[in-house]
Amino acid sequence: MQTTGHVIRSRYIYVRQRGDEAFQKVLAALGPEARKIMEDGPLETVWYPYKVYVELSETIDRVLGTGDGQLVFEMGSFSCENNLTGIYRVFFRFGNLNFLINRAAKAWHSQYDFGTMTASRDPDNKQRVTLELSDVPEPSRALFLAVKGWVFKAAELSGSELTTAEDYYSDDPNEPMRWVFEYL
Repeated sequence: MQTTGHVIRSRYIYVRQRGDEAFQKVLAALGPEARKIMEDGPLETVWYPYKVYVELSETIDRVLGTGDGQLVFEMGSFSCENNLTGIYRVFFRFGNLNFLINRAAKAWHSQYDFGTMTASRDPDNKQRVTLELSDVPEPSRALFLAVKGWVFKAAELSGSELTTAEDYYSDDPNEPMRWVFEYL
């Protein structure tokens, strides 16, 4: 299971923006493989082990935060805002949240080599959208919170107002991760 350097680099930038002291604290808490990637600076075009992504996310949250997942959520939000540049900014200005979530689902495999992400709209409520990630052999709360943070930022950037956010997470690889959003 792997993820792109684009995703790992987002974590790297997030920590670097917090200063050298924060970066050194995170490095000191990482295992050898993740530490080497962070020291060298992850390359966007390289695929890295998913376990490194999880380790980075959890370590950053624990070392720079309280370990409650809030920084993982923030890193998902940061990734949305930081990584989508150029032509993609147009989507945020003119696309609604359903459109953005559909695009994210279709682009899942450009960032991860596992899982299946789908988006569906409630036929009775067009402002209600469900995002589901299935077939994840090693579910991670870090991945779950990062995706949720990404959607919250996508809603904000598109001018949508989330009125409801429900989610379902399980450590069971046979159970999909699911997020349900209603927005104005």
